[in-house]
Amino acid sequence: MKKKLIRTFACVLAFAAVCVLGAGCAREPKPDDGNKEPNIADFPLYNADYMSLEYVKETYESSMTQPYWLGNVIYNELSLPISYNNGDAYANLLYTPLKVVSVMDQTLSVTYEEGKDYVVDKENKRLEIPEGSAIELLSENAEHGVDIPEGYEYSTAPDAVSKYTVWGGQPGDASAYVYTESSLFYGRYLSITYAYDIGELPEGLFNTYDGTMLMNFRSKLQAGQDVSVAFIGDSITDGSSSTGDNLHVAPNTPCYAKQVCAEIERIYGVNVTYTSGAKGGTKSEWPLTGEGSLSLNRVLDAKPDLCVIAYGMNDATAKTPVSAMKYQSNIEEIMLKVRAASPDCDIILVNSFPCNPLYEKEAGLFDNYGKKLDELSQKYDDGSVKYINMQTVGKNFLQIKRYCEISSSNVNHPNDFLHRVYAMNIMTAICDYKTI
Repeated sequence: MKKKLIRTFACVLAFAAVCVLGAGCAREPKPDDGNKEPNIADFPLYNADYMSLEYVKETYESSMTQPYWLGNVIYNELSLPISYNNGDAYANLLYTPLKVVSVMDQTLSVTYEEGKDYVVDKENKRLEIPEGSAIELLSENAEHGVDIPEGYEYSTAPDAVSKYTVWGGQPGDASAYVYTESSLFYGRYLSITYAYDIGELPEGLFNTYDGTMLMNFRSKLQAGQDVSVAFIGDSITDGSSSTGDNLHVAPNTPCYAKQVCAEIERIYGVNVTYTSGAKGGTKSEWPLTGEGSLSLNRVLDAKPDLCVIAYGMNDATAKTPVSAMKYQSNIEEIMLKVRAASPDCDIILVNSFPCNPLYEKEAGLFDNYGKKLDELSQKYDDGSVKYINMQTVGKNFLQIKRYCEISSSNVNHPNDFLHRVYAMNIMTAICDYKTI
């Protein structure tokens, strides 16, 4: 994805700070280098006083689902501290850290000390882990099934908290990858809060608010009406790998669906009735047949004002992947059933975040699913159907991070941070954060 090429945002930050202090806002003219500075008006959550920012639990909890890209502070980005074969040890960050506010463990109960446990490397966008650090490292070979820490048992069916398996080859093969629901990866995440250079945000990566979309739903919210919100999807929508709704460990972060409902309640002060028709391991055809129709009926009975439909992970990675045309047909049939039960229901269609590239069955299929969802959103041109693309978001993150840093199963389930980004991206379709 094409990125904005702009100079470091330090001059803008200094300028904003001067204006905040009441000094004159004049500055020396600079040569035109062809680059544009970000417009602060586009960042309603921007914190000009970020150098004085301290981590406050309540602040994080209230802002957990606010889109970080509308500001300049990321709360609790998850990153794995990895010991590399060349002797380096570090944890990657998505953006250049202008100010590291806090570094904690996954549970948010242990705080690490700068200079002793980590050193900020702005140039390389990472935290270096020095010798003697209290931060536990994971070997770079672990995601391929080698150098697994003690306490984790190999199993062909890793259904316990201490088990893992290896797919795609023999442990250590370049094609081999670990699948686990254990703490092998998530138990070693660092939760990093930092102010970053907003000039590095890729242009067009995240959804942007459009006041012409989802008008039925938003008009109810703006009128202070209580609403019904339903979700239909696979294990991602069912909350897999979220610490709150699947793993049941600290910090107990809710799955993206529950975060969306909670954020709507926080912003609009209404009550949200949450209904889930999601089930792990299912494809887009599931709600239309057999057992799945019972789950779909539960959604229909809820008379949703907004319905989020999110399939694709299992469609694309099945032994025989579902074609893009069949996928589109299944999604539209679900939409029509929802609309038959609730004619005024607005709909959000979500393209899945990526699977592990080593698990992918057909290159480009996820992107083709996204094109079909986009076609559906344009077919219903009254603004009642919105498309959210998590595939491109995940691919962008994978330019910087290993897959196990965005998926704690290392195959197909988003970790807490990605569940939050799912919710953030969906919320940009519902709420204009410039007005709250």
